[in-house]
Amino acid sequence: MAKLQFDGVYKRYPDGTEAVKDLTLDIEDGEFVILVGPSGCGKSTALRMVAGLEEISDGKMIIGDQVVNNMTPKERDIAMVFQSYALYPHMSVADNMGFALKLAKVPKDEINKRVREAGELLGLTEYLDRKPKALSGGQRQRVAMGRAIVREPKAFLMDEPLSNLDAKLRVQMRAEIAELQTRMGVTTLYVTHDQVEAMTMGDRVAVLKRGELMQVDSPQELYDNPDNLFVAGFIGSPAMNLAEGTLEHSDSGGVALKMGTTVALRVPDEAIDRYPRVRDYIGKKVAVGMRPEHFFRPDGSVPDDLQLPQRNVTLVEALGSELIVHFGMSAPPIVTEDMREAVDDAEAFAEMQRAAESGGQIFTARMEPRNAPKVGQKIDVAFKTENLHFFDMENGAPLR
Repeated sequence: MAKLQFDGVYKRYPDGTEAVKDLTLDIEDGEFVILVGPSGCGKSTALRMVAGLEEISDGKMIIGDQVVNNMTPKERDIAMVFQSYALYPHMSVADNMGFALKLAKVPKDEINKRVREAGELLGLTEYLDRKPKALSGGQRQRVAMGRAIVREPKAFLMDEPLSNLDAKLRVQMRAEIAELQTRMGVTTLYVTHDQVEAMTMGDRVAVLKRGELMQVDSPQELYDNPDNLFVAGFIGSPAMNLAEGTLEHSDSGGVALKMGTTVALRVPDEAIDRYPRVRDYIGKKVAVGMRPEHFFRPDGSVPDDLQLPQRNVTLVEALGSELIVHFGMSAPPIVTEDMREAVDDAEAFAEMQRAAESGGQIFTARMEPRNAPKVGQKIDVAFKTENLHFFDMENGAPLR
């Protein structure tokens, strides 16, 4: 096992494109770190530089206490698991798992011992004599992991290993990989574009945008306290609702948030404690973030200054344990470059631009499944305003 360190690492291609820019990130011995970000953000390139499959243009890649920039992949003692499995179809499961050891001239008895142990660890014992074509997708992925495990490497690198599996199997394999990594304690760097994977598996999550590291933190800290507008818009499923708002002095001497033409919310002290620079933005436009789970249907005891009155329901998704309600909001969306990257969908971003021109958008709320509203119905919606997020409209920085 070993620590992995990116020390000011760059990757530049001959045409001048910088796929990775000044990446500095320490992955501790035995830690499980996830690299996540939209398509083309440089996460797989970063992983391939660790493995030695991409040359480093500048900076240092350190494994253990050794700079490995000029080492071959073989010399780095790293095991990589790909999304394509890359199994030899003519070999048995056992031969696939032990092939790298065979090439390294490891004694046959030792190979058999390691393959047997890895097979037990991965629940593959009864499949060791089968060919890959006789296995399910999840079993093939376990074989690919087994091939990495038997090598007893310094670190595991995983490049979107679950992307070829169906949804149910992905959930199962997420849990299995996380449990396996905890049990083995091997330093692991895992790349995914799926933020649910990122949030449920790693000790820490590193978020990339256009080759730059935006934030690295525990999954919960990343979700609760995003360091910029990009992370706020990218992390979360459903995504955080983000809109333009204006901060004003309230009649009671506090701070009020105006959104669109009909919504005025009281900003409580708890929110200002988290975002103290809010007071410096009185009279200015800000980017406001509202997580879907902090909306609720009010009863008669909820004050007016916590409510978004009479929202028109546009879509209802009944998921059994919860309800996802979409409703119209008069406040325009944020259409900065950060949000273009966070949305990671050209058509969806074009829709956001059209919504901005019309001065409104659709918000998403996660609610209790009881008394589900119907599409077209107007409902009162309230928000737990202590959970408001505030960002600078120009540079996307949080108002902390």
